[in-house]
Amino acid sequence: MTGKIKISALIAVFSISMNVQNGFAAGEFASSSVKISALTIQSKSESSMLVQENVNDEEGDKLFGKEGGYFHPYISLGFEYTDNLFNLNDKFEAGEIENLLTTVSPGIWFAMPRTKHIPITINPNNTSPGGLQHQFEDYRGLDRFQAYALGGLDFKYYSENSDLNRTDGELEGLMRYNMRGGLGLQLVDRYTRGEDEMDAGSYLRDQDRGFDSNLLLATADWDVTEKLRTKINYTNFVLIYEDDINQFLDRVDNGVDLYGYYNYSSKTSFFIEYKFIAAAYDESTLLDSDTNFFYGGIKWDTTEKTNLLFKLGYQTKKFDDEILEIDDWDGFVYDLQLTYRYSEKTHLELGSYRTNDAPDSYRASDQTVLGAVLKYDQKFSDRLSGSFDVVYEDIDYSNAHIVVEKDRDDNTFAARPAVQYLFRRWLMFELAYEYETRESTEDFFDYDTNTFMLNANLSL
Repeated sequence: MTGKIKISALIAVFSISMNVQNGFAAGEFASSSVKISALTIQSKSESSMLVQENVNDEEGDKLFGKEGGYFHPYISLGFEYTDNLFNLNDKFEAGEIENLLTTVSPGIWFAMPRTKHIPITINPNNTSPGGLQHQFEDYRGLDRFQAYALGGLDFKYYSENSDLNRTDGELEGLMRYNMRGGLGLQLVDRYTRGEDEMDAGSYLRDQDRGFDSNLLLATADWDVTEKLRTKINYTNFVLIYEDDINQFLDRVDNGVDLYGYYNYSSKTSFFIEYKFIAAAYDESTLLDSDTNFFYGGIKWDTTEKTNLLFKLGYQTKKFDDEILEIDDWDGFVYDLQLTYRYSEKTHLELGSYRTNDAPDSYRASDQTVLGAVLKYDQKFSDRLSGSFDVVYEDIDYSNAHIVVEKDRDDNTFAARPAVQYLFRRWLMFELAYEYETRESTEDFFDYDTNTFMLNANLSL
């Protein structure tokens, strides 16, 4: 199973669902959600920050509307043709199965104060400790009370096999209260019903990996002085798979995250971070573990063109098991998120990371992930834009020493060019192509997949 290559959304401002939700303000374009979607850069962009706007209350835009109403309904229609539905090596007979996936995605989102942009990006990742692969972007609007909620469904129809048809969805929300004296309290929750990307492991076991997950994040942050700031997060992540055969992956993570910031200037801050995650499995109790992270980092917002978040640290994972004596893990980890806006028409993002995650294979005790993602977006005119995304991941699995002794190592590469056309302020079309390939030390897991996508998005 590909660990990160499909678990959530790439960047909200670049995903099809978020494009629809953002209301397609004139001149704003983005690409659709893709199988490389989980490799996320939590960048600071217009769509990820809620700012108070001058909203025109005329012409019915008080409650609904693309100009910044409280409520924003949306719907998208997507067609996705692939030449390798199950992501199998061509040695398998089913490695050449073609499929046309039709997806209908209705939904609605709400924000107070009113805005025409999604205020936050919530990207849960099933294998990441605590359910988040990257540091959650700070959300600190100026209003005393702020609220946001979104609900959406994905109706999926497979031409190859109707038994694969399913309905996925998401429900997320945020509430924040800013007190006098610099103290802020925030609650974020995200429920997801989805499925992992299929590959050889899931196909031969005659099942897909449908799941339900819930991520809860409670935060208190305090501006102690003009120069000093502290923050504490409590995280609860629940992961439950639908089929009994996959319940070895079911777990609950509970964690605490402590930050200390020093504001060197209005645009630059240094910070230290300590994070603790306790993972408790429902069935695979031998994989119960305690994970500690120690980081030092910098947050640098130099200009309107450049944003940087970089942190480097050390991670330790200790398993509770005393029977199989599974090897503990420790090593250096990092998270890099860089955004560069060369001009109003050109946007570049770079992300890279290394961490030790929970396994997505029944043979593994954990997996060490090294990855990078590059995103380039170009606006050609007020209506036409293009994008190009490239993703690379190296996943090194540590065996649980139950079945085999040799560790497995996967290298996955994906590239996705796309063009978008804004037909109306409320209607956008996108045409995209994606190539994804994986090379593993076990040929059983190798594959090459080509996918062509056509999407139409309508929103208010």
